Amino acid sequence: MSLPNDIETKIYVAGLPWITKTESLRNYFEQFGEIVYANVVCDKATKRSKGFGFITFKEAESANRACEDPNPTIDGRKTSCKLAYLGARVHNNQSNKNGLVSIFPYLINCLR
Repeated sequence: MSLPNDIETKIYVAGLPWITKTESLRNYFEQFGEIVYANVVCDKATKRSKGFGFITFKEAESANRACEDPNPTIDGRKTSCKLAYLGARVHNNQSNKNGLVSIFPYLINCLR
């Protein structure tokens, strides 16, 4: 079963160093294609990075190329990069059999 292209364009990047800002995340992933949106998730109170972020590409092919290396080094630290889509079923922060990770827990935390 393949996913629609508009869902596959987002990737989840975990293990970012605390110093990584949205701009440097965007700069790294621009090599794979046109970026629509980039964000390093930060704590609302402290404004400190939570160590993960999201990149949304204009084309699904770009997101797939970006995830060919599942552990890129960004700002001197080895990270984890996976395709993300709403509704993916994973447990204990592990990817499912397709290598996809759910952003659902993140969305629930944003609503709290």
